[in-house]
Amino acid sequence: MRRKIKVLVITHAPWRNDTSIGNSYSNIFANMNDKIEFAQIYVRDGLPENNLVYRYFKLSEKQLLKSIFTRKSVGEEFILDNPMDTPSVHFSNKYNMVRQLRWDIFLLGRDVASSLGKWKTKELDSFLDDFKPDIIFGTLSFVPLINQLMIYAKKRTNVELITYPWDDWYHINKNSWSFFYYIRVYLERYYIKKCVENCKFLYTITEQMCEEYTFIFNKKCKVLRKGYNFNERRFFKRINLQKIRLVYAGNIGDKRWEILAHIAQTIVKINSNSKIKMCQYIYTLTPINSKIKKALEIPGVSYMMGSISSKAVSEVMDEADILIHVEPIDKLKLENCRLSFSTKIVDYLFKGKCILAVGGQNASMNYLKDNDAALIVDDLSRLGEIMDMIIKNPALIYEYGEKAWNCGKRNHNIDTIQTMLYHDFLNIMKNEG
Repeated sequence: MRRKIKVLVITHAPWRNDTSIGNSYSNIFANMNDKIEFAQIYVRDGLPENNLVYRYFKLSEKQLLKSIFTRKSVGEEFILDNPMDTPSVHFSNKYNMVRQLRWDIFLLGRDVASSLGKWKTKELDSFLDDFKPDIIFGTLSFVPLINQLMIYAKKRTNVELITYPWDDWYHINKNSWSFFYYIRVYLERYYIKKCVENCKFLYTITEQMCEEYTFIFNKKCKVLRKGYNFNERRFFKRINLQKIRLVYAGNIGDKRWEILAHIAQTIVKINSNSKIKMCQYIYTLTPINSKIKKALEIPGVSYMMGSISSKAVSEVMDEADILIHVEPIDKLKLENCRLSFSTKIVDYLFKGKCILAVGGQNASMNYLKDNDAALIVDDLSRLGEIMDMIIKNPALIYEYGEKAWNCGKRNHNIDTIQTMLYHDFLNIMKNEG
């Protein structure tokens, strides 16, 4: 019997099913415990929540900052017997305020402070030496420390590294006028490039990123996205559609909340002129202020539902008639996510529900448009027209639900994805041997 492949995963945040990257990793590697043994290193406060990883090494951001002055070693190994039985991560109001601002000077300070902390320790070396990974798999990050950790772990263990960029942090956003932005990006690009130079190959989240990164870094790249079992159609049709339920589940940062506010105002007009009503429900972990709450909390029209578990999100999607996907329209924000692919799109496709995609053009919007898998609104002036079209022809809801399912079936079969992953890992180990 073949022994399990030992994979060390390195990310910024703990591997949790209620975060985008954690949820995607749980999806991509689902039920592969019989073939792969996982361990994780992460750099943040909070505990993991998943059913794949039991062994961890945590570097606290707060302790890293303190260690610049105290020079005390940072990092601790721990084991979770039941990694699904952990509380969600809650941050202080001050921390949430900084997260909302995302000023370049704060991000630059975080980059420098974490890198200068005392993280190269005998505790980390002991963890690496004892686990003895066969492969290191990590999220290619804009946070220099994460990329430094991957390089360090690769050299310490002398095994191959595979990186997985989710967003294009290497591209310089020329729409930015911040002096601190260019200092920060220079530092981040240096470690991104250095990390890629040390990796065997890259998985990318979009075809466009795959093409660009193959050219930029002269490295082999392969597309890797979430998947599901699309063999059995999950579909139900409501008979009396007198109130159309729109659901958004995800991040509302980068001014996405402004798009949702525009949808809410459009619903206000529709509900005053039509027998069929609409209502929007928003589920998000994103910290909100009074301005956002006022724009999105409208009785009978739009409701802020807060954060819920990943299981509850799935149930909420099942109850929806239309699932909303939004992308920024602000040039600066849109440039940052031009190669990104929203992982919840695959969740939406699996639900077989009509998708209403609103926002500026990027890889996510282009994917939905190219596959005719959603009602697309890339010009906000046409939002009212599209939503009115839905009211006049509710059959569109079921038509686009079918199109969404078929797109998922074509492109996101989990068996195909996991077969590729496992064969890639085996080939790496074979070549090492």
